[in-house]
Amino acid sequence: MTDPANPDETAPEKSLLRRLSPYLAIAVVAAVVVVVLVVTGGGNGDDDGDDASVDTAPPAVDEPAGDDSADDDTDAGEVDTAAPAADEPAGNDSTDDGDVMGDGEVDTPAADGDTSTADSPEPVEPAEPEFPGIGSRAALANPHCDPETGKIRVPLVDAPPCVLEWPAGADNGGNTAPGVTADEIVMAVRVDAGQTEFVNNVGSIPRGWLDGADIFNQNYELWGRQVRLEFIDASGSTEVAQRADATRAVNDFQPFLATDATTTGEGKAIFEAEMAARGVVVWSTGVSWQETQDQAGFRWSALADDRVTMLHVAEYIGKRVADYPVRWAGDDMIGEPRRIGMIYTDRWSRDFMEDQAAQNGFELVEAVSYDEGAENTQRQERARVIAARMKDAGVTTVIAGTDNLFTRTITAAATDQQWFPEWIITGYSGQDTAFFARGYDQEQWARAFGPGPIGLSVADQPTALAVFFEWHHGREPVSLSERFSLSTLKWPMACLHLAGPDLTAESFTEGCFALPPSLGSYCDCVTTPGAAFGDGRLPWTDYTGFDDMTEKWWDPAFERTTATGRVVVGEYMKVDDGRRYAVGEWPEQQPRVFDPDAALGILYEYPPNDTPPSYER
Repeated sequence: MTDPANPDETAPEKSLLRRLSPYLAIAVVAAVVVVVLVVTGGGNGDDDGDDASVDTAPPAVDEPAGDDSADDDTDAGEVDTAAPAADEPAGNDSTDDGDVMGDGEVDTPAADGDTSTADSPEPVEPAEPEFPGIGSRAALANPHCDPETGKIRVPLVDAPPCVLEWPAGADNGGNTAPGVTADEIVMAVRVDAGQTEFVNNVGSIPRGWLDGADIFNQNYELWGRQVRLEFIDASGSTEVAQRADATRAVNDFQPFLATDATTTGEGKAIFEAEMAARGVVVWSTGVSWQETQDQAGFRWSALADDRVTMLHVAEYIGKRVADYPVRWAGDDMIGEPRRIGMIYTDRWSRDFMEDQAAQNGFELVEAVSYDEGAENTQRQERARVIAARMKDAGVTTVIAGTDNLFTRTITAAATDQQWFPEWIITGYSGQDTAFFARGYDQEQWARAFGPGPIGLSVADQPTALAVFFEWHHGREPVSLSERFSLSTLKWPMACLHLAGPDLTAESFTEGCFALPPSLGSYCDCVTTPGAAFGDGRLPWTDYTGFDDMTEKWWDPAFERTTATGRVVVGEYMKVDDGRRYAVGEWPEQQPRVFDPDAALGILYEYPPNDTPPSYER
């Protein structure tokens, strides 16, 4: 279905040159600093961007903060080369034709036809256990293992499972894949132009990544290898520049892994797609559902993709909103049947959302998209058109499928039109970050409620990743890059840890899929989203994390003073103490929003399930 007022919304193969703008570059830097650090490492006071860490990087550039899927504006279809075919992963099964059980023990049948197990001998470890040997007694004996938890002995709630210790000098297969030798796994990291010369300076972007990689190299089982980072300066944001950077990275380093850590608005979607097309496993700070499926096994991200967001929103509306009369819109709409509309980025699929709406028992009476990469003046004009159309269609309740910048623009346009609907939060592109929400039209956003990925923040406490960094290095991180590198590296390093010595793109995928679901609703945690990869939780094979969301509403009057004495006003209030829901788990009842007695805005200490274990270094 197309939008007659926006005929280009079904043409995904748009030039990245047209889509990038200086204004969007600002959003990339700001959104990822707050969003990635908040959702991956707990909170250091709130999600308002206030951080006591001082960035002492020699170059005066913004430190990396990731790039939500909202900012990767180019469809993978622009790459005309397909990624090398990867076999479907075998999952978390370390058995060999049934001879070795998943715990690394031999299943010994009873003798003389006796099927009784009463007198069966104790299972014994095989002479040559299968790697990685998750759950085996040998794995629990690994010096890096905490046998009480069965996890690697690092201060992370989501530390990966223990595996067998790799014997020094053992044959790991050597060059098992491009970028893999007997001693190293090469990872290419694209950084802002001019940054590679500061690789040895503490506080610089490259140094932060090296410091982060060192933690995993020393504490995870990488099967006789170490991850070696190679940095490449971004040559520009154009499609031509990104393709050239990918060619240079492959030719110069032949990496097994790659990520884009640019922070100054340099385009990255084409670079990442090109790297994947050349057989490099790419771990992104944001990737679309279509990209993960088109280049399966080569495109990964810890952040939720666009379709996971739409699944949550459609279920939430169907179960908790659509069948009830309007409660929180302008006075002229109160008590009326809800008429659902959607304002959405051109990175979303309207057809998919309409299908999900139908499956959840409601319809969209109006849906209008906007060009996420347009210049600011164009976005402002588009917002005026959208607000007028929504008002004319009688929309009472609008799905805000909008990035944090356009949410600000469209709420201002709605007030100009004297249209005051209910706003359904989606959390797209950091929209549910308090730092950004304080800039939205407050008369409009005071009517905003719904699901979003960002959980409760812990006031004036170091993030979990900052604690992890200090545990290993004996000092607090001095730059955002030191912290952000951990939030990106944590996942691919865990996949390598579970991949075993025969490292290929296929075994890397198997390692990722073998990671137990962690955080969020998987452990009744409330400060971080739950994450899992593979099959069984979504209607497709999942290559992105952040599976669950929490219900929230915006309170423009919430006020608190930070540890630095700064007064912040406005906060997302999380319902039911920040409880998180996976797809399919939203309860069928009216939401209890805009009730201060049923919500929390901030925590002052980590709850037990969110508190990482403490270990001596």
